[in-house]
Amino acid sequence: MKKYKLLCMAIIFCAGLRAQPPQSFNYQAVARNANGNVIANQNILVRFTIRNAQSGGSLLYQETHAVTTNVYGLFTAAVGSGSTSVASPPFTSINWGGGARYLQVEVDYTGAGNAFVDMGTSQLLSVPYALYAANGGGGGATGPTGPTGPAGANGATGATGATGPAGNTGPTGPTGATGPNGVTGTTGPTGATGQAGSTGATGPAGPTGATGPTGVTGATGPTGPAGSGSNFNNVTVDFGTSSLTLTPTGSGGTYTTLPGLSRTITLTGTAKVMVTVQGSAQITGSGVTYAAYSVGILNNGTLVPQGGTAYQVILTNSAVANTFDHFYTQTLLTLGAGTYTISAGARPESTGGSNLTVSGGNGSPLQASMIIQIFPQ
Repeated sequence: MKKYKLLCMAIIFCAGLRAQPPQSFNYQAVARNANGNVIANQNILVRFTIRNAQSGGSLLYQETHAVTTNVYGLFTAAVGSGSTSVASPPFTSINWGGGARYLQVEVDYTGAGNAFVDMGTSQLLSVPYALYAANGGGGGATGPTGPTGPAGANGATGATGATGPAGNTGPTGPTGATGPNGVTGTTGPTGATGQAGSTGATGPAGPTGATGPTGVTGATGPTGPAGSGSNFNNVTVDFGTSSLTLTPTGSGGTYTTLPGLSRTITLTGTAKVMVTVQGSAQITGSGVTYAAYSVGILNNGTLVPQGGTAYQVILTNSAVANTFDHFYTQTLLTLGAGTYTISAGARPESTGGSNLTVSGGNGSPLQASMIIQIFPQ
């Protein structure tokens, strides 16, 4: 049997604390075979199971995703939005506040659905807070403190033993008389200092010998082979620093850079540059309204030609105000030597509806991120 393994790069939760949360979270990994080579451009099936224990735990939710790896073996799936198994409870029934939750990942590399390989089970260390809050998260009220039990009786104190008698102090003997001091003798005279001897003459310096000829320089040895380098050099991750508000002014305008998602890179030769942008947006206002927008990847201020935009439309009604939406887009560029400014931007795509808030700062559930990976050629 062939053995496979996954290199898990990121599990990202996007959730809101007070508005309607998306019922899913992202899972991203690289598929490799037993020799460590990536499984590129292949259709595979991935099955996710959420349990309440790492071994033998009850099934809380199970779904299957049909995904295609890219040229680097990378695939992404949104857990909570796949094809639910027949015996699985709904994703919204998971009680995130009921204890530790574990994610089991299985992969069918044939894509047929009957040859799943268990890739292991690991604990979800960061609870998706919006899902936890949607379950009514937080502990119940603390019960009253029980009464203090009666103090036990003190034991009896033992009797103190008798003190023995002190011995008699002996008499002090008489002090003897001090004798008189003797007479101090006179100081003798200091002897005369003898004469210093004369310094001998310095001998002449000998002549400097001739410098010998320089030896022949040896031949330069061959240059050793270059060490193997990582395919993933110069990986940078930038996070949004504040939100961007879009007003519905129609489509086709310029893209405004998301705060914090712009980076200048310098290449010394031709390289592949993979750019991944993801984050969340939130419509403002309540009642029956809507908003449309798009997110793009730009190189030196120009929208990249392929895979650079993710077009989104989000709606809300009187029952759910301030609706959230999640965006994800990725592109692979081939760039020569030079300096480039890579950025992520957004623009409105409607002439009506409500304002839209895209991305956010540190700690915001809307905070977006931009990952740049450089693959030297």
